[in-house]
Amino acid sequence: MLRGGPQAKDTEMDKFHFMGKATILHLNTRKEGPEDNQELALDLKFKAVADRHVMRFFDEQLADFVFFSNGAVRNKIMGPITYGHELESYRLDMVGSTFTGVRVKKFSLEPKDGFKVWLTFSVSFKPSGDEVARVAEFLQDEIDLCLMSGDSELDFGSNHVDTSQYHHEPGDEDPLFDQARELVITHRRASISFIQRHLRIGYNHAARLLEALEEHFVVTPADAEGNRQVNVSEGAAA
Repeated sequence: MLRGGPQAKDTEMDKFHFMGKATILHLNTRKEGPEDNQELALDLKFKAVADRHVMRFFDEQLADFVFFSNGAVRNKIMGPITYGHELESYRLDMVGSTFTGVRVKKFSLEPKDGFKVWLTFSVSFKPSGDEVARVAEFLQDEIDLCLMSGDSELDFGSNHVDTSQYHHEPGDEDPLFDQARELVITHRRASISFIQRHLRIGYNHAARLLEALEEHFVVTPADAEGNRQVNVSEGAAA
């Protein structure tokens, strides 16, 4: 059973934010992408308690329709209200990790007396292998999480990585640069999630490494479909 009071936040009418406690109901791992370049993806289903204001994201008048002025639910036999929204480029902070490029979908709202709402939603993102194992330890547990949109004030959830302080002078590389370079040359694959998974690092760290590889002409800039080619032959990996 979830504890605590209202936890959902919708500081902007057109943004869905959540900060508080939620239970991981379901976890699923799968592969996605082209057959020759599939990447690990993780799907999570959450359930949390929120106050009526979370409904404003879906419909401004929904709470007034669902609740009496005293907080009682108008229609006791009404089932959960589902929505097909799919939101992209979110940031999710939970269990000591930060995940970016998160997709949020499959919303379900179930009103309860006292202006409360049982909120269910799913998220999908690309983790590293050790992150899957860590998240799995909390299956069916209540955890603290923060889910923010990519274009919020603090740019939560954006796939854009600020590299303004990441310098690439000779002898001043990221300690993992050489490993990342050898990895993409040996496997002839260059993507953020590929580097993240094999080097067991966070998404933003892997993105910075890929930016550095591009600046050093090890890989090409991403094409229209987001794919990169490796410029350097395997004999130059050392």
